Amino acid sequence: MDFARTALTALFSIAALFVITKLIGYRQLSQMSTFDYINGITIGSIAAELSVAEGQEFWEWLIALVVYGIAAWLLAVVSDHSVKARRLVNGRAIVLLDKGKLYDKNFRRAHMDIHEFQMECRSNGYFDLSQIQTAVLESNGSISILPVSRTRPATPEDLALSVQQETMCGNVIIDGKIMKKNLQNMGYDLEWLEKQLQKQHKTKVSDIFLATCSSDGILTIFERARKEHRDILE
Repeated sequence: MDFARTALTALFSIAALFVITKLIGYRQLSQMSTFDYINGITIGSIAAELSVAEGQEFWEWLIALVVYGIAAWLLAVVSDHSVKARRLVNGRAIVLLDKGKLYDKNFRRAHMDIHEFQMECRSNGYFDLSQIQTAVLESNGSISILPVSRTRPATPEDLALSVQQETMCGNVIIDGKIMKKNLQNMGYDLEWLEKQLQKQHKTKVSDIFLATCSSDGILTIFERARKEHRDILE
């Protein structure tokens, strides 16, 4: 096999795949429907075959890649302009829990069992289902939760308070390593970090799994746990 030719065709397939994903948009990466998932696997498989194809096969795989890319793009355009097409391609949201009732038929329709549902609720911060008013399985596979009003945290708006807008925290230590550039971007230096670590009685950076810094200079440290946590969820 001509290795130079294989390398060139592989690069060409990567370029073609890049152009196609740009046409499809970021939906493929962030909010995959069933069609997006299947289409992504198919396009990836064709691109892999294209990278090692030669002669007539190369052009056959290239045409297939372009056809799949155009089909995905056209369906995305049609879905954006037609509610019926959007429901056909992406599916509909399914109510799984509402007002204390779990809808068994909807669980079967979603191919989800109660353990998986509880896992998704915990990942959303709800360990007690009684705190949930409504839970909806979205068409992209994620679960949206409306909490019971009496259990949700009070907001500043509820209390008629004026608060300062928060900004994202920066990661200054990751897996025992200091992120010097992130620290500088936050407006601090190594000397400041060392003082903050001393205040919190943390002398070994290697024991820190993650440390974040807020815009107002608050350092939050998450230590590395050496022991296994025994859970009782199953």
